[in-house]
Amino acid sequence: MNPTTTRWTLGILVALVIAILLFLWIRGDQKQPPAKGAAATQTAAEKPAETKTEAPLTASVLFEFDQSALRPGETAKLDGLAAGLKGRAFDRLDAIGHADRIGGDSYNLQLSKRRADAVRAYLVGKGIDAGRIRAEARGEGAAVTGDACKNMGTESRTNKNLIDCLQRDRRVEVNAGAAR
Repeated sequence: MNPTTTRWTLGILVALVIAILLFLWIRGDQKQPPAKGAAATQTAAEKPAETKTEAPLTASVLFEFDQSALRPGETAKLDGLAAGLKGRAFDRLDAIGHADRIGGDSYNLQLSKRRADAVRAYLVGKGIDAGRIRAEARGEGAAVTGDACKNMGTESRTNKNLIDCLQRDRRVEVNAGAAR
């Protein structure tokens, strides 16, 4: 083989390799047609659902002494909860009412039920299905203040210091149960 022929052969081979690489590179940028077969014909309903763990939604609403009406400053918590529930799957909402220790057990149980019912009614007004909200009364049995308000004098409606200290016990806790 003469040197001129060898150079021409090498030049043509290099040009051919460059052309093939250029063709493959340009073709890689183009959108590929959809695949055919069983996996490609699977509908969205048949595809396995993605499991997405959502953080639990909760709210705690405080009440005035011996009252079951929602305080204006507390409704924003329920508004946020209701907004968070939009488009979210949940089995039920538990609205659990509590009372402080001032007063009789029977009265405090009824008061905590009225508080839970007030929260339930507010959430229904925000578009939450009433059938999914369970209002429950716990009375004074689940105090969160513990011994913090111990030895503050007589347990009566006239003891302002004790009433102020027990504020956190007068609440409704709302918890959204996860979807099954």
